[in-house]
Amino acid sequence: MRARIDALTGRVSMYRLATITLAIVLAQAVLFAFLDVIGPDPYAILGTLGVVIVATLGANEIAARLARVVPHRESSVITALIVTCIVQPSLTTPGLIAAAGAGVLAALSKYILVWRGRHLLNPAATGVWVAGLIGYGFGQGVGFWWVATPALLPAVAVGALLLLDRTRRLDVGLVFVLLTIVLIGARLVATGTAPLGAVTTVLQLFPVVFLAGFMLSEPLTLPPRRWQQWLTAAVTAAAFSIPFGVGPIYTSPELALVIGNVVAFAVSRRGGASLRLVERAPLSEHATEYRFEPSRPLAFEPGQYLELHLPHRADIRGTRRTFSIASAPEAALGTAASIGSGPRVAIGMRTPEGGSSFKAALAQLEPGARIAVTQVAGDFLLPRDPAVPLLMVAGGIGMTPFASQLASLAARGEQRDIVLLVVSSNPGEVLYREAAEAAGARIVEASPDQLTPDALRELVPDLASRRGFVSGAPSLVATARTALRRAGVRRVATDYFAGY
Repeated sequence: MRARIDALTGRVSMYRLATITLAIVLAQAVLFAFLDVIGPDPYAILGTLGVVIVATLGANEIAARLARVVPHRESSVITALIVTCIVQPSLTTPGLIAAAGAGVLAALSKYILVWRGRHLLNPAATGVWVAGLIGYGFGQGVGFWWVATPALLPAVAVGALLLLDRTRRLDVGLVFVLLTIVLIGARLVATGTAPLGAVTTVLQLFPVVFLAGFMLSEPLTLPPRRWQQWLTAAVTAAAFSIPFGVGPIYTSPELALVIGNVVAFAVSRRGGASLRLVERAPLSEHATEYRFEPSRPLAFEPGQYLELHLPHRADIRGTRRTFSIASAPEAALGTAASIGSGPRVAIGMRTPEGGSSFKAALAQLEPGARIAVTQVAGDFLLPRDPAVPLLMVAGGIGMTPFASQLASLAARGEQRDIVLLVVSSNPGEVLYREAAEAAGARIVEASPDQLTPDALRELVPDLASRRGFVSGAPSLVATARTALRRAGVRRVATDYFAGY
């Protein structure tokens, strides 16, 4: 089941998946409005949608030209669709002006409220909240959240689950939803509502599911570590659920998310860095390693990834991409021998013909060119206890985080009981074999069709006593994780390359 879902959603980028799911929600809303199933006027929804899209895209184009960057239009479309689901549908001039203003402010926030190349606050929430502050003096409300209605909940829930699953943030969404149910539900129960009725009321009449799936999960405003993401979800839930008000500032879903974003920035802020390209080297016929010199000592843990920002005329995936770090932290800090002289950071990637615009632009960089690091993140980390026996399952370029971990173990002289199971469609191809051998890992090669419980037990007889780690394409990760669990491995950590 896991593999089938990944195969389905993996056919499109994260941006495209968000666009499709939001479009389905809005299309159903218009249909239900025509059928009088929900309250808003269908023409008002369509009119507001058109105005918000034009305003948001227009503001984004102008801001991008002024900033001399390539505009990411699909990101702006997503922002416009979310804003449309939040603002009050209207065909009146004041209502449309307010909606357009929210879209403009949302687009501009991506260029104004920025730190180290990343916007700090959710654009849609920021645009609606600021527009509400401006409209407060004119008696013009903005945040309406009409999408929170029982009739639309199934479509919203399916879309939210797809997005949270794709980003592997289901736990983060659940923290927000469950804590919100507890906080608001407790108030409802205290006023006489039955507990079950309180739960259904929160889910059906408050935008908790929409906010969790379509807004809180935004990768660019989430902090890098899982505990930080849980904290952000908890703070957002508290700000969402606890009533307060001071003049024009009062409890609202959009303000709650803005507060959560501020907390996320506070707990994860790091100095910026850039990487100077030193050289590139082939790993195989279809994979390449890029070696960089960081502008400052770059701290990370083995198994984490970098988010890189490379301005170029981008495809739908945008100008940012994440790549697992393939080198050891000791090499990045200059405390271990590395290729060449000085600190080095390496990333490995597949380089197929007709790849993404980002990889094409990266391949055209000359030695000496710089690329910005906008985030170091990830929880794909080895246990601290060196006595825990490990089973690493690497699918193709999924070997990169393991290469970092193994190189770090070798640099520190730490001995661990490691079996490296390399799953490749090309027999004999083991990327970063030298790092594995230097760390003393036992290498076992397998084909994709050997990812079954019986075959895995034959390949690694003591696998049930090991802690599993799996890295690679989403379909391989899902298949391997299921097979390992069925073969008796109790704890399996996964990493995968989904992009967004």
